[in-house]
Amino acid sequence: MNVSKLIELSLKQLGVLAAGENAEANEIADAVDSLRGLLAQWATERLFIYKVQPVTVDLHGVGTYTLNETIQSLSDHAKLDDADILMIRDLNNTGTYIPVVYTEQQPFWKFQVLEDAKKLEINAYVLPTELESFDEIELPTKYERPLILSLALEIAPMFGVEPSALLIRNQASAIDLLKRSNSTPLYVINDLPVGVRYGCHY
Repeated sequence: MNVSKLIELSLKQLGVLAAGENAEANEIADAVDSLRGLLAQWATERLFIYKVQPVTVDLHGVGTYTLNETIQSLSDHAKLDDADILMIRDLNNTGTYIPVVYTEQQPFWKFQVLEDAKKLEINAYVLPTELESFDEIELPTKYERPLILSLALEIAPMFGVEPSALLIRNQASAIDLLKRSNSTPLYVINDLPVGVRYGCHY
């Protein structure tokens, strides 16, 4: 979801914006800092949300290429010389021909390119330590409502609005549901670029 859209949805929850209205640029800019701080706080509680960061790998034909960047995960959807492709992780390789196979060897990512190409464009998921209004964040459906309501409470003082009791209750309920739905046993493998993983005790 686009950061500006997320902020506007939060402003509508507060009643600052009416349906169909758009936020001013300065309102968005002020709220971006609050969103960045909120996501940092969520990360300390192991509720991770990642920013989508486009990365271009220059190629020189068939071969293996190494990327050394702080990346948490990758989208399988990429572009090879401007053509849409589907990459595959080495652990999931079924033997079916795929033009790019990638391997995670932290802090490195390796890409085995099987076609003669000059450019590989990927979407990487990174922690949003830096955030701009035009950025996209990877936001699964179950994260939308908790984040929108939490941001609304976070920016309410900035816009001189007193949050309603209903908004406060809804936010607390949404966060509780998110945390409960996001808990999985350690033996469950979770490759999604979001979420937490807790141990289970019997």
